[in-house]
Amino acid sequence: MRPWTIVAAAAALIAAAWWHLPAAAQRAAQPAAQAAPGDLITFEQYRDFRLRDLAQRQARLASQLAAPGLSTAERASLERRKAYYDQLAAMPADERDLLYRERFDAIDTDHDGTLNTQERAAWRERQRENYRQQAADRSPPTGEQH
Repeated sequence: MRPWTIVAAAAALIAAAWWHLPAAAQRAAQPAAQAAPGDLITFEQYRDFRLRDLAQRQARLASQLAAPGLSTAERASLERRKAYYDQLAAMPADERDLLYRERFDAIDTDHDGTLNTQERAAWRERQRENYRQQAADRSPPTGEQH
């Protein structure tokens, strides 16, 4: 290899490094946990979402209960869930808001008054694990002899 090709290759590598250096420095300067403003949810937004979700669940459960051919177990499960949502909807608004505020505060682990993407993801995972545990508690043990 000729000496001038080594010098040219080294110069090209140095130029590429210099070119990428400002972008790398800019990425390193940004905090990792910084969320975009649209990613943050306030209590009022959370409460409004929960109220819309409550109405949608009530309607969906009423529709499912009206379907023909439900087994006794399916009907009982749907009625139990509908009773929970009906009770929640019938609560006075300030009492229901207190429940929503307690849940919001449990999700808001950094207690900054907003829910960020990481807090919501962590909460969903905790809830999934809770539901898995509840399902495991309801199901009969495997290998049970009759």
